[in-house]
Amino acid sequence: MSRQRICDVLIVGAGATGSLAALVFAKAGLDVVCLEQGSWVNAGDRPHGHADWSWQRRGRWNPDVNKRDHADDFPVESNSSQVLMWNAVGGSTNVYGGLWPRYRPSDFRKGTEHGLQPDWPITYEDISPFYELADQVVGVSGLAGDPAMPPRERCPTRPLPVSDVARRLSSGFDRLDWHWWPVEASVISEDYDGRPACNNCGVCSGCPRGSMNEYATSIWPKALRAGCELRTHARVLRIEKGADGRATGAHYIDRNSDQLLFQKARIVVVAANGVGTPRLLLGSDNLANGNDQVGRNLLHHTLVASEMWVDRPVDGHIGYAASLISREFAETDLSRGFVNGFNLNCISSTPSAGELAAGWLSSARAPWGSGHHRWFENHFGHSIGVFAIGDDLPNPENRVTLDTRTDSDGMPGAKLHYTPGENDKRMMNYMLDRLKDLAQACDAVEYRLQDYRDANGVYRTPAWHMLGTCRMGKDPETSVVNGWNQSWEVPNLFIIDGSVLATGGTVNPTPTISALALRAATYIRDNFVALSKATNVPAMA
Repeated sequence: MSRQRICDVLIVGAGATGSLAALVFAKAGLDVVCLEQGSWVNAGDRPHGHADWSWQRRGRWNPDVNKRDHADDFPVESNSSQVLMWNAVGGSTNVYGGLWPRYRPSDFRKGTEHGLQPDWPITYEDISPFYELADQVVGVSGLAGDPAMPPRERCPTRPLPVSDVARRLSSGFDRLDWHWWPVEASVISEDYDGRPACNNCGVCSGCPRGSMNEYATSIWPKALRAGCELRTHARVLRIEKGADGRATGAHYIDRNSDQLLFQKARIVVVAANGVGTPRLLLGSDNLANGNDQVGRNLLHHTLVASEMWVDRPVDGHIGYAASLISREFAETDLSRGFVNGFNLNCISSTPSAGELAAGWLSSARAPWGSGHHRWFENHFGHSIGVFAIGDDLPNPENRVTLDTRTDSDGMPGAKLHYTPGENDKRMMNYMLDRLKDLAQACDAVEYRLQDYRDANGVYRTPAWHMLGTCRMGKDPETSVVNGWNQSWEVPNLFIIDGSVLATGGTVNPTPTISALALRAATYIRDNFVALSKATNVPAMA
């Protein structure tokens, strides 16, 4: 069955980037339709206000698609990682942590720096205005002036309150003479844009108040008021391509009525995340994949962690989870034995007594028997967590392919293969040593390191970030989209999610993905007439 209306822009996916693009297009008066296979998340359904919230976070609210049972999900097999994604309006921002750091200028020129990663076709200066725009649109707290970063505008809201965890960590960083700075977060510290300030309740499994930016509450209401049509429970099965090589629209299942429909469009924008997008393209008769690059170069970040306990309560279970970021080791220093760098992302602790006792960030667990209460008194509220997150090198054999298992509508699931390279492993070992240094500098009475390698040495990372699988580039032979997020092969097809990142950087990717989406949407808006008719991909100016 076909919907006869031809919309100007069809967006696949209602997550962070889909919502931003919808807002830009609708405000410009374009006819926009967005298809989302999931539904709305109601604030009252969140575990936040329930007595068993900790259990719910491990079950139906688990951010890992493989550890919950949702009708909106599709099967994902992974050899090494958790798979963090949420199929719903707002996407994975329904369960993300809200850290909001930016890429560094060097992240865009690794090809020039050492040649083991590609240069991006754009620079930090190209994306910088859209970083600022994203901050203003979504609401960000933080402190401008970080000497480790380029100058930036003042954050929309001031930094979140300084916690006892931050004070203890900052003293350790100062003792080591390492950089540290209050982390920017998509959590507002003051009332902003109709949303209330964070109340530091400390149970961040999404935010029923709307203080942590979730695009379902911050962006989608504006996009809908501007005229975008959002269809939920609409699972896209295939993007169709015409004889002229242009995308003509998408086949999808209306899961409310079980009808198979086709939405025609002049421009198609895919915003289905670093797993969902290659899955969809591969399942659309290898769309935009003549060079066999779709799904390749999967990036997760190198990741190790430490959990430390200090001699007095620091109330790590209260307030926003993140505190400080250290960019001391963000740049390449070949004397360390590897290229690229990493950041230290400092968090507090779990607010769940059960999670702490069962082993939270490390293998440390409360003993059973007579020592249980003493252990708990010395650990709960005394815990501090630190992640070291590094820039992993791309490998074409780390990839997303189609699985033999299918979703409830018969579409193949996704299969992920990821193995860290030798450079990544050397970085991980170095990061573990630095985490040990920090724990000692903070006068930790106990600490545990977590390298996420099993007894056989296989890396089994939380790996929340799924990046690089339809990467942006200068060369049509080695990339999927150009510097405007436009497919090299299908001129009216754009990809605007984390799959386009050419490098993973050393930070959480949502700010960069959001800025790129705003940049691409602005380009499409300003060149809509030409792009809706083009049969070739123009070179970047």
